[in-house]
Amino acid sequence: MRYTDELRQRPGTGEYLSGYPVVNAGPYLEKMQNSIKRISSTSYYTTFLLDPQHRLTPENLSNVDLADVSYATLEFNSTAAGTAVVIHNFNNRIAFLTANHVVSSPDTIFTFQVHQGERVLETVSIRKEQVKWLFEAAYMGSFDILARDELADLAIIGAPIDRHQIEEPLEEVFPIFPYPLGRPHRLVPGSFVYGLGYPRGYPVVTSGIVGQPNRDRHHSFITDLLFNPGFSGGAVVAVNGGIPAFEWVGMARSSSATREWVIVPDDEQLLEPVLQTYDDILFAEQKTRIDYGITHVVSATRIRDFLQREFWNLSRMGYPVQFK
Repeated sequence: MRYTDELRQRPGTGEYLSGYPVVNAGPYLEKMQNSIKRISSTSYYTTFLLDPQHRLTPENLSNVDLADVSYATLEFNSTAAGTAVVIHNFNNRIAFLTANHVVSSPDTIFTFQVHQGERVLETVSIRKEQVKWLFEAAYMGSFDILARDELADLAIIGAPIDRHQIEEPLEEVFPIFPYPLGRPHRLVPGSFVYGLGYPRGYPVVTSGIVGQPNRDRHHSFITDLLFNPGFSGGAVVAVNGGIPAFEWVGMARSSSATREWVIVPDDEQLLEPVLQTYDDILFAEQKTRIDYGITHVVSATRIRDFLQREFWNLSRMGYPVQFK
């Protein structure tokens, strides 16, 4: 890079970089990564298998005891993993921003079938319990959902932490994200961004460029950051003019994906690891394949609005979040 090009990378100029920074970003990214945490949520369900002769619909379930009209029950659980960013640390209470879909699950799940030309319930799954975990090298514990915006896919989670459980100071274990919310309306095609999160449970820092800025009035955007399950809730940052003027411009929420149906055997009938033929019952299963390089980002504009809207509600619960 020519010396004159390097001079153009001046921190705080108001324009986000459209190329790799010429200054070593490692120490600053490491500082950010200390504020990025791994979370998971597991929901446990009981599924009632219903006889279609009862012709049940969601509307008439209120007068029915599912145990009386089901011919069998099953138990299953569903786990979602994601990333959370520390936005508050005061008075032994820690708050994080994450993606709502990571920490939320439906109370009831319905499946249907057509019986004698009528669409009736086939199964009803009732959530019995939801277990939410925050993972940290020095601490592992549960958290509460403090606020959520389902439309924006944002959630604020929190946990009161006993200082006696952790040897290190809470400020070191859960440091607040060190850079401010940015101005994503200033992003342009080609703006350079970093992404920090926990895809597949691993701490990862990746980079990409913005492909489609200002997709809506909230300035959401798309980047080519690599996305894997667990990256939802990860921080997306841009460089304002030059290092160290980082700004938090959004939260990774999802990737484009393709869904397809495949035929699979009953895994309980398979003998591992011997190669074998199979002539038992086959099942149809839906598989989701991520279209890598298409990552949808909730903008800092929407995050800022969400935090401002929920400030008084959070304060009443003991989490006066004042993240700028």
